[in-house]
Amino acid sequence: MLTEKELRILELFMKNPFASYTIRELMKRIKTKSYDWTHKTATKLIKENIIKTEKKGQANLCTLNLNEHKTILYLSLLEETKAITIKIPNLSKIMGVVPSQFNILLITGSYVDGTHTEESDMDVVAIIENKEEKKWVINQLTNKGELMIPKLHPYVFTREEFLEMLSNNEQNYGKEIEKKHLIIFGAENYYQILKEGIKNGYNR
Repeated sequence: MLTEKELRILELFMKNPFASYTIRELMKRIKTKSYDWTHKTATKLIKENIIKTEKKGQANLCTLNLNEHKTILYLSLLEETKAITIKIPNLSKIMGVVPSQFNILLITGSYVDGTHTEESDMDVVAIIENKEEKKWVINQLTNKGELMIPKLHPYVFTREEFLEMLSNNEQNYGKEIEKKHLIIFGAENYYQILKEGIKNGYNR
C-alpha cells in the first residue's frame, strides 16, 4: 500500500497521464527537498509496475504504466477522493439523478478549476454502457438539472462514443473532457476506456 506522501507522485500523472519526468523533476514538482526519498519512492513504484522508465538521451524518464491494474486502482482512488474535497454544488442531488450503474459521472468545464461565475451552468457528463438508456439519462439530467442552482448542462455518451472521440484524429469534446474533469464515480471504468484509447493512438 502506498503512503499519502508516495501518492503525491501519482497525483502528477493523474493530472497528465502522458507526462514523463526525471527523478529531479519529480522532486521539484511534489515540492520535496529530498532527492534520496524521491529516488527510493520512484524505485518502489517501478518495482510495483505502477510507473516505468525509458531512456531519452542521458536521462531516465518516469512514465505512467496504465497496463498495470494496480495503477488504475490507485488513480481511481485519487480521482474520487479529489471529488470529495472540491465543493461541488448539489453533488448529492446530481449523484441521485444518475445511478452508479451508469458507470461514469464527471463534472467538466469551469467548475473543475474554479473559474466559474454566478452565471455559469455546470457541465455534467455521464458515460453509459447501454445506448438504450441514453435518452432517459439525458432527460433526467436536463429536467432535474433545470431546477438546480447552478443549472446543469448535461452530456451523455455511450462507452463506444467516448472511446471513438478519444481515438479519432479530430479535436472534440471527449478530448477536452480527458484534459479537464472531475470524476464523481466510475473512475476505474474511466481509466479502462482511457487505456483503450491510448492503445488506439490517443495522445495529448
